[in-house]
Amino acid sequence: MKLGSLFDGIGGWPLAATKFGIEPVWCSEIEKFPQEITKRHFPNMKHLGDITKIDGAKIEPVDIVTIGSPCQDLSIAGKRKGLAGERSGLFRTAIYIVRGMRNSTDGEYPRFVVWENVPGAFSSNKGNDFRAVLEEITQSSIPMPKSGRWAKAGMVRSSGCEVAWRVLDAQYWGVPQRRKRIFLVADFGGQRAGEILFKPESVCRNTAEGSGERKRTAGSITDSFGESVRCLTPWDVQSRRIFDSRGKWPAIYGGEGGGKGYVAIWDMTHADEVMRPVKDGIVPTLNARMGTGGNQVPVVQEPVYSMGHDERSASFTPNKTDPLTASDYKQPVIVNVGYKVRRLTPTECERLQGLHDGYTLIDDKKCSDSARYKALGNGMAQPCADFAVGRIAEVVMEGAI
Repeated sequence: MKLGSLFDGIGGWPLAATKFGIEPVWCSEIEKFPQEITKRHFPNMKHLGDITKIDGAKIEPVDIVTIGSPCQDLSIAGKRKGLAGERSGLFRTAIYIVRGMRNSTDGEYPRFVVWENVPGAFSSNKGNDFRAVLEEITQSSIPMPKSGRWAKAGMVRSSGCEVAWRVLDAQYWGVPQRRKRIFLVADFGGQRAGEILFKPESVCRNTAEGSGERKRTAGSITDSFGESVRCLTPWDVQSRRIFDSRGKWPAIYGGEGGGKGYVAIWDMTHADEVMRPVKDGIVPTLNARMGTGGNQVPVVQEPVYSMGHDERSASFTPNKTDPLTASDYKQPVIVNVGYKVRRLTPTECERLQGLHDGYTLIDDKKCSDSARYKALGNGMAQPCADFAVGRIAEVVMEGAI
């Protein structure tokens, strides 16, 4: 199968595709820095540029079209202009591209459309914007629910396709970040959209990341450090990394003798600029405003300590002291333990999104921490994208047998 990605961002959908033997052949993204990231990771993928200049009938047909349309006008944190807004209204442009491709291929391509957006789409314009999304995709009249509210998971069916949607929260999918997003799948070639999103088992070749939501929460940051969780002492500290080198959770944050550590996570995204501890130690949703000022990057509290023969000579070099001398019985080495607060690094934000270390680190003059924060905040939690694409691949494989 082949995949095309509209509003591509940093290549989350192409990355998911490659994990399941699907070829990403083209993408559309207008931001220069994200473009350079995807060019690094997918050098053979064609970049189509501005989505408003794409003719769906003239581009290469693909089996799957993914749509990560802008969410600012739908988000409860925005001005709620909805689909009438300039940015979120580009969703309709994406649908016109899909229709152009289907018309030019007699309905053969694409078979699947996948749309990802914020849960605020359910309530935007009193629910009518999500209704419009369903009607644009199905080209049918869709009634509002009797309750006046859209469920977090559901399905509609027309003569031409089946559409299913489901809210996935990243904290239940292998990364300690509260990130709720709507994942919607439309199947134009059959009636298996519901099966794709609602099957509870893990997808093939992706069992670690593709498990479904469970009754219990994913746990806190401190839970991820092992069975023994306590305040750090100087002897515990060897690594300050929150997540391990593979971007997996649980993480390494401990030291000698198997000691485990404690790290406090704080939310800095409030307008009053007050740091607040987060619930269960799970990081709040990363957003595109990170690195642009206004204290938008979550912060962590971690230990620092000094060792020396007196407080004036104490240094902050972990696990190293002044030279021991014969007079140490009179003036033994002093250990001072304190704490500092720092922002999450771009690498740690990559891990919170389920990406490998350095995914957004490219050899480009535009590659600043601020640019990386923004690109990551605009992105998806990768395990959720992997689940959606992986289930499509599995359903197609089942149908081919």
